[in-house]
Parts: sequence; C-alpha cells; structure tokens
Amino acid sequence: MTIKRTFALLCFILPCALARAGNHESVPAPAPAVGDSWTYQYTDVWKGAKGNVNRMEVASIDEAGVHMAIKRAASGALISTQLFSPDMNPVERGGMHFSPSFTRFTFPMAPGSEWSSEVVGDNSKAGKQQRYAIKGKVLDWEKVRVPAGEFEALKIVVEAQYADANDATRGGGKLTETVWFVPSLNNYVKLDYQDADAQGRLYSRDSWELMSFAHKAATPPLAAVAAPNHR
Repeated sequence: MTIKRTFALLCFILPCALARAGNHESVPAPAPAVGDSWTYQYTDVWKGAKGNVNRMEVASIDEAGVHMAIKRAASGALISTQLFSPDMNPVERGGMHFSPSFTRFTFPMAPGSEWSSEVVGDNSKAGKQQRYAIKGKVLDWEKVRVPAGEFEALKIVVEAQYADANDATRGGGKLTETVWFVPSLNNYVKLDYQDADAQGRLYSRDSWELMSFAHKAATPPLAAVAAPNHR
C-alpha cells in the first residue's frame, strides 16, 4: 500500500471513528413510544428484602408528557398511573406532583455533564409541599449487570436537598439517586435510592433493577421493511 493510499484510507476511517465516538459520548433525548415497557425488581436494601416486580408501560403520549401505567408484572393488574416529561423526568410519582419535573436527566448528556434546578413537590392528599434543590452529574460510561442482562450505561448521581416549601426549617432532608441510564432503552436499568434526614442520618435505601423490557418499534413507511421489536 502506497503512502498516498494509506493517508487517504486514514482520512476516511478517522472521521468515521470519531463520529462513532461522538455518538457514544453524547446522548440525545429519549424517544419512548406507546407500548414500550420496563419491568423492575424492587428491593428494600435497608431490610435486605425483595419486594414487588412491577412493569412501567407507556400508555399514551401527549402535550402533558409520557403517561405510564404501573402494573403488577405477574397479573397485569393496574396499580397506579404516573406522568413523566418527554425526556423521562418524573412529573407525578407516588402522590407527589413536581413543578417543573424532577430533573433526573438533562439532554444531551455526556460524561461530565452537570445541572442544577429547583422544583416544588406538591402532595395535596398528604397536605405536604416541599421545595427541592437538585444537583445532577454524569460520572462516566459503566458496564452494569442486572437480571435483564449486561449493559453499557451512563452512571448519573442526582442529589436533592429538600425542605418544607413554606418553612425551610421544617421537614428537611437529602435524597440521593444513583442511576444507570441506557440510551437504547430510553430508560434506566438500575436505580439506587437513599434518603437521609436533616442531620444526615440515613433512614431509607431502595433499589430497582431491570428484569425485562419491550420496545414498540415505530411504524415504518409501507415501502420499507418492518424492523423487528427488540426484547
């Protein structure tokens, strides 16, 4: 191979390699579809006890965001509904309505990405309103193994100081989420949660691990060949 041909080949290969690296390093916003689902095993880490296996299923998508049906994996019984922003940040979860959404992710994301935000969580049934000061950071890509398999994920740490929205001296604490997000799945494969009181005493530790997932492929044009669903 001549020097000119070698140089020409490198000029072709290098941009392609850099493009692949760029795609790997920078993650765009997810694009969930109706019918997508993620099944998680819940574990109370504090007690060392496994809990329910639930499935999150995209029921609809509209201007409000992504509406999730939470179902028992075994029976399909509907437990609750939850709302997420288009980029899969919680808006309604466990009786709490966040305004704006709880900033678990920002996109595009890459190792080293950082963000901060303030949100208000309102639980009208419990008569509770809390203000959250959120800080998030993407650490790096990391291989993680869960029951659904082994994945290369972005490891993200989100910390939120919270207190009563009307009296900052009451009901304070700090929660920490460590999240392993897989772009091709549009969601996380593992989430570790910790909650501590205002004095820093840890009183809650929980974990969710992906058991299985289903992706509803977009409907292709009639002239195109339909792509298989990924499971």
